[in-house]
Amino acid sequence: MYRNRLNTSYLITMLILSTISLFFSCKNPTTNNAIATKDSLFLSSDTFDIATENSHITTYRSFLQQLDSSTAESVSLALVEFKRTFEAKPNVLSDSAYPIFQEFIDSVELHLNEKLLDDTTDYSAFNTNMKLPIKLELAQMELKKNGFKFSTSEGTVYIEQDRSFVTKTILSLFSEPMQAYLLQIEKENREGFMEDAGIIISAQKHVDRIIWYEMFIATNPNFLLIKNCKTYKKAYLTYLFTGIDNTYLYENKDQMLLNPYFSKAYSYLLKGYPDSEAATLILPYKQAIEQKQKSVVSELLKKYVIKGIIYSQGI
Repeated sequence: MYRNRLNTSYLITMLILSTISLFFSCKNPTTNNAIATKDSLFLSSDTFDIATENSHITTYRSFLQQLDSSTAESVSLALVEFKRTFEAKPNVLSDSAYPIFQEFIDSVELHLNEKLLDDTTDYSAFNTNMKLPIKLELAQMELKKNGFKFSTSEGTVYIEQDRSFVTKTILSLFSEPMQAYLLQIEKENREGFMEDAGIIISAQKHVDRIIWYEMFIATNPNFLLIKNCKTYKKAYLTYLFTGIDNTYLYENKDQMLLNPYFSKAYSYLLKGYPDSEAATLILPYKQAIEQKQKSVVSELLKKYVIKGIIYSQGI
């Protein structure tokens, strides 16, 4: 019988992230690069001092600790309790409680995927256009009603969060910045970013995401999850500068001819957002590439890494 095998590197990455904390759940669960941490970056929120935190948050935390984090149904219970506890409270309290709630969802997601390692069910129908067997339809429905869904990548079946499950239920409980943030995360996870080590969104969307974070960070410097925003922005910028395995920066590396994807991205950025921070970084880089100045390109990348603007991966 077919045995569902979830890529081990994915579970290792998820385990680490569930402990220390970044969509882009990208749609590829097997990648361990910067952007692939997106689904669990919600965990990198400020820690809370148990002795001084609001009593409602303490009570909600205790409620979550009593739930079974290995079952999807627990997320529905957690969501109902979140709404009951915070719907009549100030937005700032709901904002502060959100990372605790998201951490619980991430924990459930991790445990659900761990179960797939030992699951002997044949999930291959998810990789075809065939009608799903009744057993899989029921499993899919059960996940959906609790905020999860089956997804596939490179033939691997895995379980990921359905971000709309949360936003359509409790979005109104949060402050405007938190609402904007959650809607952006939902949008990015719906669209994806990377599949089979290649970028799957358009060059324009790639740039728009960078600009969104740039503007959001500037407008909301004290946002509770500002570190997450900076991490997402840094990851997207890194790929804009370096490309990735199956979306190469250069169409011809020896001749330093840009891949059309990045030619479009750079032109769109410089024309559409000429005064942005991203544009000021890309302009000299693009010019150096056009002038075939390999040493300048290399020095610019090193400079941006040292300044913490992009990651060193792939450079």
